[in-house]
Amino acid sequence: MTPLLAKTCELHVHPGGCLTAEDILDLGKDVYADVDWTPFTKSYEDAFGLRPDPVALFQNALARQPGGLDKFKEHYIFVDQDGGDFKRFQAKFNLIICLIRHQRSFLQRQRESIERVVARHRQEGVEFVEYRCSCGTETPQAFQDFHLAHAVTLKAESQHGMTARYIISLRRWAATEDYLMVRQLMEEHPEIIPTIVGVDFSYFEEGYPPKILRPLFERIHRDNLKWPERTLDIVYHVGESYFDKSLESAVRWCHEVAEMGAKRLGHAIALGLDPAIAIARQPDAHTTELVSERLDQIAYDLDRREKMSVHGVVIDPQALTDERQVLRQKDANETIQRPYDGQRLDQIRRRQQYVLNRLADRGTVIESCPTSNLRIGGVPDPSHHPVHQFLSSDIDLVISADDPGIFDTSLGNEIDWVLNHTRWSAEDLDKRLGDPRRFQLGSARPK
Repeated sequence: MTPLLAKTCELHVHPGGCLTAEDILDLGKDVYADVDWTPFTKSYEDAFGLRPDPVALFQNALARQPGGLDKFKEHYIFVDQDGGDFKRFQAKFNLIICLIRHQRSFLQRQRESIERVVARHRQEGVEFVEYRCSCGTETPQAFQDFHLAHAVTLKAESQHGMTARYIISLRRWAATEDYLMVRQLMEEHPEIIPTIVGVDFSYFEEGYPPKILRPLFERIHRDNLKWPERTLDIVYHVGESYFDKSLESAVRWCHEVAEMGAKRLGHAIALGLDPAIAIARQPDAHTTELVSERLDQIAYDLDRREKMSVHGVVIDPQALTDERQVLRQKDANETIQRPYDGQRLDQIRRRQQYVLNRLADRGTVIESCPTSNLRIGGVPDPSHHPVHQFLSSDIDLVISADDPGIFDTSLGNEIDWVLNHTRWSAEDLDKRLGDPRRFQLGSARPK
């Protein structure tokens, strides 16, 4: 028996990242020479130390020159050797972005790319999908056109044997502005309201603490009460790439986002990756963070010390109070360093379990993406993957593919990966995961 329900419902996937190398070649075959590839070439050079020639890559692959397709894939497929560096992932993803945003036949190419993605999911036996996507542009008209094309196309595709829903990703640094444009889009096009079910926060998480979005979360919750038929649930990428902070702060970010009202957390590696493994991924990993982050952590610990003590987390109120007084004399953007030892690592494990239990109590869902976590998240090998910790906990969990095109995988392959690298049988995994549709967004809307 295979976990059929898990293989038929995809809740964390980006349509651009679903495009295969062959899709990109086909979509770009008539325009590649005219595309502005600068964002791709610059970011690729910054991440990999060499500047590619995308026109030559297209020419050689399309002409079926020996090794042409393999060379093209080398600059697009994100493999194990690229892992642990979000900049490298974004550099390769920029190949898609440059092509899709090229102005010549922009909307037609956009619709065609979405149709390809949906068709492939349908062919793979996926029956329910929530796609999420960011426009990445500052102009209101481009924002409206981009997301309207996605929503309209997905609405039409839902009439052909598969249910497709849409989550709009907001820029963390301009989230309120983007959110207002989402509301305007729904106001002006009520026919797509059933398709647009939520908002997401993705891209780089480092440098954007959840607390800066608390006012927006509160506004979204108020607006949902005001317009229940247009309720927008919140999902959030967090604890995926977090080398700018301590492990304690990374765990805290996951908890804060859940308490703010996010229904599902994307990846949340920080809650399942053993801390000893986490700090070994890079030299001096997680030993430094901003004074502001440490102050936030102290406030968090003092506020929750009694609840955390039940899980064996040791909090010394006087020591934290004294430390806070010293830190308040420093610049908030100054960096401090705190090394790890065995006792601290053990305490972080207890913090992880505390937060997992709290999230389980809240009904917060973790979206685990095995291949993505191994590569973007820098998880060193399958035996240390956070999914082991998640499966053994009481947390609600879904398995997803994230960007199956750029990772050269599929939802079915990700489920099989879990079966092959854990001790769970297909029958037991099917029971543990259940029907992912119960976690779909928009379920609070009036029927």
